[in-house]
Amino acid sequence: MILFFITSFLLIVVSSENNAPIVQTPLGLIEGNIEKSSNGRNFYSFRGIPFAKPPVGKYRFEPSVPNKPWSGIWKANNSYVCLQYNHFNCPGRDKVEGEEDCLYLNVFTPILKKNANLDVVVYIHGGAFMFNSGNVQGPKKLMDKDVVQVNINYRLGPFGFLSTEDDLVPGNNGIKDQILAMKWVKDNIELFGGNSDSITIFGMSAGGASVELHYLIPESKGLFHKGVSQSGVSLNPWVIMENPLEQANKLGAAVGCSTKNTEKLVKCLKKRPGRQIVSAISHFQPWLYNPFSPFGVVVDSWSKNPLLRDHPYNLLKNKQVYDVPWISSFTSEEGLYPASEFYPEEYLQELDSKWNDIIPHILHYNFTINHNELDKISSQIKTYYLKDKKVSKTTYSKLVKLIGDRLFYFDIEKGVKLHSAAVKSDVFSYKFSHRGAYSASDFISGSRDNLGASHADDTAYIFHTFDTNSTPEDRAVSDFLMDTCTAFMKTGKPMSKIQWHPVSKNLADPLNVLHIENSNSIKMETLQDISNQQFWNLLPFAENEKLLAKENKDEL
Repeated sequence: MILFFITSFLLIVVSSENNAPIVQTPLGLIEGNIEKSSNGRNFYSFRGIPFAKPPVGKYRFEPSVPNKPWSGIWKANNSYVCLQYNHFNCPGRDKVEGEEDCLYLNVFTPILKKNANLDVVVYIHGGAFMFNSGNVQGPKKLMDKDVVQVNINYRLGPFGFLSTEDDLVPGNNGIKDQILAMKWVKDNIELFGGNSDSITIFGMSAGGASVELHYLIPESKGLFHKGVSQSGVSLNPWVIMENPLEQANKLGAAVGCSTKNTEKLVKCLKKRPGRQIVSAISHFQPWLYNPFSPFGVVVDSWSKNPLLRDHPYNLLKNKQVYDVPWISSFTSEEGLYPASEFYPEEYLQELDSKWNDIIPHILHYNFTINHNELDKISSQIKTYYLKDKKVSKTTYSKLVKLIGDRLFYFDIEKGVKLHSAAVKSDVFSYKFSHRGAYSASDFISGSRDNLGASHADDTAYIFHTFDTNSTPEDRAVSDFLMDTCTAFMKTGKPMSKIQWHPVSKNLADPLNVLHIENSNSIKMETLQDISNQQFWNLLPFAENEKLLAKENKDEL
C-alpha cells in the first residue's frame, strides 16, 4: 500500500510496506531509504538519482544534458561508479571498474520537509580527475548536523576530459557534468529539505581544484554561495592538461584508431569498448600510477562555447572571480599522495636508481620543460632536497616534502593569496597536522607507520571515509572541524573558539592559517613560505605565469 501526504506543499509518499520515503520531483517519484548516523539519528538517503541522460553510445565525449521524466517510482538505492582505472583497488580485484552510465547523485537529509531550509553541501570527489566516485565520502557524520549532503558523480579520465582541441570534443566534460549536477541541486534540493539559497560546494584534491574552478567559470555563478577546497586549487600542476590533442592521439593509437584527423579519431573512439579505453591509461603512466593525472582540465578559449575562457592564473590575477567566501586547506604531509604508494623498500630503490627517468612523471613536469633539460633539472631537485643521500626510508620524509612542495604547497600558497586579493569576500586557510588513529596513508602504503597527516586525512573528520571516532582525541578533532564547517556553510564565517583571521588582501603579506595540530592545539599562524618558493621559481617549468609569459613572447 502507498500512502500520500501533503506537507507544506511538498508531496511526500511513504510506502506502508517498508516505510521507505518517496519524494515527488518534477521528473518523477524517487524512493529512498532510512539509515542511521554515527550517533544513531535517523536520516533519509537517496542513492543514485539521475541528473543527466546516460552519456553512452553516440553521447560519449559529448556534454551532458538533463535527464527526461520517468514513469513509476525511481528506486534510489544504488551506488553508481563512473568507468575508471582505480589503482587503489585491492590486489586480485580488477582495476577497471564502473560503468559509462554513471551520472547520478546521492542526497542525504535528516529532515524531509520543504520548509526545513537546511544548509546544503555538495561534495565533489577527488581522484586526480581519473578515479573515485560520489559514494566514498559517506554521510554518517554530517547527518548528525542539520545539513543536507549531496555527493555527485562526474565522468573521469578520457570520458570526462578528452580534448581534441577543437569543437568536435573541446574537453572539460567532467566539469560540465559537475555544473549540470549543481543545477539539479539548485532546482530540486528544497524538495529534500534543503535551502537553495545556501549551497556550499566542497571538494578534496581534484575536487578541491574543481571547487575553485567553479569560481572562475561564469556558468557556475549563482549555483553556489560558498566553497571549500581541501588539498587542491586551480593552479596545481596536475590540473591543467598539457598537449590535449597529443594525449587524444596517443589514446587513439593505443586502441587502434586512426589519428589522421580528429573526426576519424573521435568516430573510432566512440565505437571502442569503454573498458578497452580505460585499460589504455596504462600507456600514459610509465611508473606505477604516475603521472596520476594524465587527463585533466583544458583552457578552451578557442572554442565556440568556451567553459574555462582563460588560464586560471590570468583569471585570478585579473580578478575575474566569483565573489563569495572560500576556505582552502592543506595537510602537513600532502606529498604522501602519491608517495605512500611507493613506501615499500623495493619501490624506493627503483626510484633512486631510475630517478631521472621517473621523477618528471611523479612531479608532472615531463611536458612543461625542454626535454634536453630534463636530466639536469631532475638532478637539481634531488640534490636540493636529498643532498647526496639515496632515496630510502631514511630520506623518505624529505621525499614526501619534495613531492608536497611541487604538487601541492607551492601553488596552494600562491593561489590562495591571488584568490583573496581578487575578491571582497573573506578567504580562509587552515593547515591540518593531526595524525589520528587511522590515516589515508595506511591504506595506500600498506603500513601502519606514523608518516604524518596525509593528503585526504582531514576530509575523513567531516565526511565518513574511515574511522575517526575510535579515540576521544579523534572525535574531538572531528567535532571541531564539523562545527567549523557547518558554521561556514550557514554564515560564510568558520566558527572557532580561536579568532580565525582571513587571508590578507595584500599579496606581499604572509599567509594567515589556522593550524589544527590536535584538539588542544589550534592556533593562528602566519606562514611566509611553505614550499621553498625561491628554489622552484628558478626552475624553467612552462606553467602558470611562466607559461603565459612564454606565450606572450612567442606572439611577439
